[in-house]
Amino acid sequence: MDLLIIGAGLAGIAAAQSAAAQGLHAIVIDKGRGIGGRMASRRVVLDDGRTISFDHGAQFMTARSPALIARMVAAEADGAVRRLDADDTQDPRWVGGHPRWVGVGAMTALVKALARGLEIRPAVRVACIGRDAGIWTLTDDQDAVIGRGRRLIVTTPPEQALDLLIDTVLPEGWRRRIAGTLVAPCWALMLATAQPLPLPAPRWRPDDEAIAWISDQRALPGHDRDIPAYVVHASPHWSRVHLERDAGGVAGLLIGEIGRLTGTTIMPLYAQAHRWRHALVELPLGAPCLADHAAGLAIAGDWCIGGRAEAAVDSGRAAVLALTG
Repeated sequence: MDLLIIGAGLAGIAAAQSAAAQGLHAIVIDKGRGIGGRMASRRVVLDDGRTISFDHGAQFMTARSPALIARMVAAEADGAVRRLDADDTQDPRWVGGHPRWVGVGAMTALVKALARGLEIRPAVRVACIGRDAGIWTLTDDQDAVIGRGRRLIVTTPPEQALDLLIDTVLPEGWRRRIAGTLVAPCWALMLATAQPLPLPAPRWRPDDEAIAWISDQRALPGHDRDIPAYVVHASPHWSRVHLERDAGGVAGLLIGEIGRLTGTTIMPLYAQAHRWRHALVELPLGAPCLADHAAGLAIAGDWCIGGRAEAAVDSGRAAVLALTG
């Protein structure tokens, strides 16, 4: 194999696309059942049989580079993604004119559009990484070989990257630099209600200690517009304080916080909390990636650059370029 990639989030998918553009054979391996990492969606069936889709991870993706914009325009022509209108939000980060893209019906539609044509192996957990005679070997927890390749890119969160590479001799300073990054957690609440919430905008970033973001899922393209459905992201501080609580308890707490914030009594039709342990980049690596061309090893992810979904794309591409020269 020319290239092994661990992690099927945006960084891993971008790396595989970049490798394919150079005529390299790459395989993407991920422990999850799906692809996209935090570009995640969940479909829920209510007790009355109605179905709701929640985009409970990243809410959109910016596109700055001409190459990525071109891919998004092509995916839009295929009906997989759509550009958001910046006029319906109070989020000051929208200022600047960069297009914001979402998947139609689910954010995973955007990821699948980017991953088209790639070889991806989901639900495969890498337990050990070894290197011998210039070849990287990945094995599972039963010591079965998952793949061998001349180059390896790891696109997991920083803590997981260090764990995976614990027995690997890394270049001097890599471990210290990776350990010096900081990624905050985020509790996300998927909420359906009997009555709509009185939000000032479909995508609202309130100035609140507990709640960082509320998104009305009905405003997203391809989502059901009949059922009031929301994704709520807790603030990094609130998420850290409640990080190890059970999901049911967190859901109840967040419903109370939303009621306080909006001045309403909430009657949930559905409520489920999901914990993202590595969600928001607070202290990035400060470089597009880490790469050792001679060893054929690179480490990439949004945490290398900053807290944008597009940063993962840029990092994955940079890792491939660094390894291929």
